[in-house]
Amino acid sequence: MDSILSQTTGTTPTRSVAFTIEGEPRSKQRPRVARGRAYTPKETVEAEAIVAEAYWAASEHLFEERVVVSIDFFNGNRRRRDIDNMVKLILDALNGVAFVDDVQVVGLEAHKFQTVKERARTEVVLTEVVIWHDERETVPEVSGP
Repeated sequence: MDSILSQTTGTTPTRSVAFTIEGEPRSKQRPRVARGRAYTPKETVEAEAIVAEAYWAASEHLFEERVVVSIDFFNGNRRRRDIDNMVKLILDALNGVAFVDDVQVVGLEAHKFQTVKERARTEVVLTEVVIWHDERETVPEVSGP
């Protein structure tokens, strides 16, 4: 996460929350349709609840400013998972729990690692950023011919 913050000038992290979700990382499943209605699969709802509970165990703080998210997934089996769907489950689970809305997420870093089954887990760090570099402040305007 330091790499995201250090590459950007004008950042002032004021609060950081780190937490771990024990067990095999999960992916966000696609919505299902039955009888003409879309619904979120039960496994995804349960996995998102576990993420929210892990966050609340670490902090009850609701970030109101911009947030940089760092996620490390430690897979304990060889099952193929797309990292973007793994990230989506975490961000959707934290929406309204750790931050007001996921539009506040201005930086994201995610990694997948292989481990033994007993050490499977997901490690998440949220860092609030009060001042975020605004490119418009440093890039000169392009003038016409």
